[in-house]
Amino acid sequence: MIKLNIKVLSLILFLILPACSASNEKDASDSIFQVGVDEIENVKVNETFQIVGYLKNSSKKAVEISHGSGMFSYEIYNEAGERILPDATVLLEHAIGYQVELRPGEEYRNNGQDQRSKEYYEFVIQQPGNYKVKTHVEFMMNNDGKQKKISLSSEFNEFKVQ
Repeated sequence: MIKLNIKVLSLILFLILPACSASNEKDASDSIFQVGVDEIENVKVNETFQIVGYLKNSSKKAVEISHGSGMFSYEIYNEAGERILPDATVLLEHAIGYQVELRPGEEYRNNGQDQRSKEYYEFVIQQPGNYKVKTHVEFMMNNDGKQKKISLSSEFNEFKVQ
């Protein structure tokens, strides 16, 4: 009876452990992309400026992605680590979809102009100083006939407001 229980327990562990360890691995399809933001220059206090993020296909093959108008979002922080929020009380976004093929090395930019409020990507800062921005991107990738949701973020990029 004890030998049977050990065999059953061994079989269960043999089946479960590989599944558990596989869930901790990063999917290789995520690593073919780089997320960033175009350089932000000549920002002046109380003047509107635009942030433009990008998604780069770093692989050697073309990939097909689909996304909504809110593919890119941005977080801005001041030197004290406080988040700078958009200068709007109501933000609108149309439920529209895009489908695009990204060639190897291609960078893709789409802030959803005319499909969502400009305050999602245009900002006004009231105080001079050093700031940093992080870009977030969400999209679906066609992965061998299956749709896979991907959410990625960039490193912080610094810029100065005069």
